[in-house]
Amino acid sequence: MAAAPAMAKPASNERDATRKFFPDGRVHPFAGNTIICHLDQQGPRSSPFDTMLDIYRELPGRNYARKLALLPPSSYHMTLFGGATDANRAPGQWPRDVPADASIAECNRIVGERLRTGPVASPAEIRMKVDTSDSGYDGNTLRIPLAPRDAAEAETLSALRDSWSDVVGVRSPRHDEYQFHITIGYLIRPLSPRETRDALADMASWKARMTSRSPIIEFGRPEYCTFDDMFAFKRQFFL
Repeated sequence: MAAAPAMAKPASNERDATRKFFPDGRVHPFAGNTIICHLDQQGPRSSPFDTMLDIYRELPGRNYARKLALLPPSSYHMTLFGGATDANRAPGQWPRDVPADASIAECNRIVGERLRTGPVASPAEIRMKVDTSDSGYDGNTLRIPLAPRDAAEAETLSALRDSWSDVVGVRSPRHDEYQFHITIGYLIRPLSPRETRDALADMASWKARMTSRSPIIEFGRPEYCTFDDMFAFKRQFFL
């Protein structure tokens, strides 16, 4: 019998949701910059987005839904590199040589200039697949876990992330073990044991559906984005 998917490691920390959402589910200010790929909403690469929409339609009927803050479909994306946030100015997580008291707007501008003029060449397309070894639930989020489609793609993404880290001057403590994913929603209250079992069963079903419909999940060129909160990631330019 195949082993059950492992409980995912938290994307950042167990309290991540409290920085991004109020206890009643309203989105919390959480500004910063990032490199992502949005899911295509139309065209030949839109099947994964359609599957995410199905999840968004179904989830409100689940017994644990009231404990989740769902992301709006317009924000669905895969993060490639985390960048900087206004809430975390610790050494290593705030860009090198940017004053610690600089505004987040100034930080966004500097990071954008570094990326725009830097030597890093990005691929026109990134190909991923569902990571079936990861449950998609980590006590902090529900998410579709992703992995590079093959060893060559993994090597490309690892080199890209290292290069962006050097150019931007940011390196998170979990840089080398980052789990790619598409976030569905954040837990604003802990799930009960029964709710946890139900959420894990749903995630297994939704991952299987995504895998069946989209064995390879194709993203376009990476985007440098800024954000005020988790509801919208505003593209500044393609990399």
